[in-house]
This record gives sequence, C-alpha cells and structure tokens, in this order.
Amino acid sequence: MNKRPKILVTNDDGIFAPGIYALWEAMQEIGDVTVVAPDTEKSAVGHAITLIDPIRVQEIRRKDGFVGFAVKGTPADCVKIAIRSLIETTPDIVISGINSGANVGNDIIYSGTVSAATEGTILGIPSIAISLSAFKNRVWVSPMKVAKTVVKKVIENGLPLGTLLNVNVPNIPFESINGYKITKQGNSVFRDHFEKREDPRGKTYYWMTGRVVVDSDKSTDSYAIQNDFISITPIHYQLTEESFLKTLKNWEF
Repeated sequence: MNKRPKILVTNDDGIFAPGIYALWEAMQEIGDVTVVAPDTEKSAVGHAITLIDPIRVQEIRRKDGFVGFAVKGTPADCVKIAIRSLIETTPDIVISGINSGANVGNDIIYSGTVSAATEGTILGIPSIAISLSAFKNRVWVSPMKVAKTVVKKVIENGLPLGTLLNVNVPNIPFESINGYKITKQGNSVFRDHFEKREDPRGKTYYWMTGRVVVDSDKSTDSYAIQNDFISITPIHYQLTEESFLKTLKNWEF
C-alpha cells in the first residue's frame, strides 16, 4: 500500500486514558489516524451495544494535536458509529488499546478492548487489540513499538475475514522482552471473591476482588506474558462447537 493507510483508534479505558494517547502517537508515524472512544472508562463491558438510549458524540482535543470523538456508549458502539457516521472513508485497519492490564485467557470474553476490535472484524476491517500487562508504573514505549510493528505486518499481509489479532505486551522495557510468540487463548481465569462491606448508612454492598490463576500451558497467551514474551493470538467468533453437532443431532429432540 503506497498511500498512508487510514487507521481507526479506539479503546475501552476512555478517550482521556494515557494508553489511547500513546497509541495515537504511535500510529501518527504510519497513517492518517481517527480516534473514536468512550467518553469514560468502559472496561469489561464485553460486546454490549446501546439500543435504548441516544448516543452522544463530542469532539475532544488533547495536547500535541490529538483530536478525537468521545462517544457516550460502549467500545463496540464507538467502532460502529465511527464507520457508519463519523468518518467518510472506511478505515484500512482498526486498532483498540493500549489497554491497561492484559487481556488473556477467559478475560477476552469480558474485554471491551477486544470487543471493539471484534466489531471491526464484523464490519469487514482488519482489526487488532493491544494490551499492556500492568495497571500502574506502565512502560508505554514497549506497546507503542509493538503496535507499530503489528500494524505494519497486518497492512502488508492482511488478515482472514472475521479474524482479529489479540496482542499482549509485558510491562518491561522493550530491550528486556524475550521476543514474539504466536499463542492460543489459554484457560487462565480471574478467581473472583466478593468482599462484603457496609456503607456509612449501614447498607451492605459488595466489592469484587480476586487473583489471576495462570495457565501452565506453554503455548498460551498468559504463559507467554508471564515469561516476558509478546503474545499474539488470532481470534475469531464462530462459536459453533462443530465436534458436538453430530452427537446433539442424535439426541432426537
């Protein structure tokens, strides 16, 4: 592709998050960037879309020329409204991130970051989700470099229809990363626990806490991140369990 590609940048941490600014900055070197993201954090909303409320959009300006659209909606809403209403030309690629916290294993189901990229694939656009495996003291330079490399590869080679790349980057200096690993989605889970608390008025509420239980399979996304590799997992959402179809037919409903 000789012309500068058109890149749609989105996320689930919100348009004011440091990660989307870092991603916008990285993508400036590659193509013409449009930013469309939620007006506030929408982590773990999955692939929800807004049906019964109006979707309001506001132009946002940040430092160094950052201009984007803040959407009162979900990450999937952002991609839908960007492509259908806000931008004149269909983007060549959608990239969602840079998310604070890894999206691996079963967390992918809940992830708004991944769901934004999934919406891109539903609309027929090559899409990427990228996350950094930390919530504080984040090393943004590493995922910025990785994002540029992966986007260039996708522009060069394309992706199968309906398939996105889920990229996770360890939170260490780029020079300390052990390399790239092509991985599968693992079975790591968040072992949740609900702390019972009481508010100042004596009413009970619960706060979810817990810990991540990491998959020991060396071919998985979570194992790669735990061992300081960049994880790249191809994901698609054809959910039919083909191997069970024949058995289910024999149930004779």
